[in-house]
Amino acid sequence: MTRVLVVDDHAVVRQGLVALISTVSDLEVVGEARDGDEAVERAGTLRPDVVLMDLSMPGTDGATATGRIRAAAPDVRVLVLTSFADQRHVLAALDAGADGYLLKHAEPETILEGLRQVARGEAPLDGRAARVLLSARSAPPPRTVDLTDRESEVLLLVADGLGNKQIARRLAITERTVKNHLTHIYQRLGVTDRTQAALWTERHLRS
Repeated sequence: MTRVLVVDDHAVVRQGLVALISTVSDLEVVGEARDGDEAVERAGTLRPDVVLMDLSMPGTDGATATGRIRAAAPDVRVLVLTSFADQRHVLAALDAGADGYLLKHAEPETILEGLRQVARGEAPLDGRAARVLLSARSAPPPRTVDLTDRESEVLLLVADGLGNKQIARRLAITERTVKNHLTHIYQRLGVTDRTQAALWTERHLRS
């Protein structure tokens, strides 16, 4: 069971996220916080597996809170869920130590899968956030990589922020097949996780 702390300054949003998470059996909300200071305090006392973190809040913002949480409890992972995909917010959150970055308009299943991915040590990243990150930081020189059409389809969906289960459903294949494709893709691209694969995709498949 993955234990989640939900952080957002809007009560309606918090309640909606709590209700969403309560619909699945492998995730559990152990607490809520209304701002960055409260998030840091509750992360320290509750020690959740994942903090679902808003960025724009009164007082201490989400990026600052993320940095403080990761410094005090490196084992607690942080998934940002925000309305902003601009360079300032994306870089501030990731530089502070956020493990993933999703937007609030994402499908409910994308948010749930994002929590699972972060808990597993993966790094879900919204496609727009990936493009911002790519444009802000130097990318490695282009590589010639021979991918199959199916591998390219999987890679594009990863860059769009979809989890393995959603990709399997979209392509009408099994989740195990998706995992096998990703293993081969990572080897061919010379990357180790979804974030690096998504950045490579934005640079080389969509450029």
